[in-house]
Amino acid sequence: MTTLFVLLLFVAGTAWVLWKCVHEWLTSLRSVFFGKRAEGRCVRSYGTEGSDGFTRMHYVYGFTTADGRAVEFEEPTMLMREGKKVTVRYRTSDPERTATVMGLRTLSPLLGGLFGILVSSSFFLVSLVVLWLYVTRVWS
Repeated sequence: MTTLFVLLLFVAGTAWVLWKCVHEWLTSLRSVFFGKRAEGRCVRSYGTEGSDGFTRMHYVYGFTTADGRAVEFEEPTMLMREGKKVTVRYRTSDPERTATVMGLRTLSPLLGGLFGILVSSSFFLVSLVVLWLYVTRVWS
């Protein structure tokens, strides 16, 4: 019974991670296709060192909304230098949460989101298969 509980917990956890990845990716896509455009800049970049010893780069972008509000947001992109002009897309209802630099010239947020969906869906499917094998073996 404990094994079944752990497997169900694993399935639920991987389903939640998959849902979060898909939700974030779709939010970005909605901003790209249905959001407003603004000119922005890479305001700053900084690195943080992980427990594995590798440095992860973070990029902060800034732009001004159509109503004059200054907004900064962080998005994982690759090879962006400070001061570089970018096209920011955002939804007017919540620019802080929906802003993205994803577009035809900046595909790394799109590819990163797809990679997250691929990995989380793989773990979810494996957890379902393991649960199915366990249930059919125990209850047959």
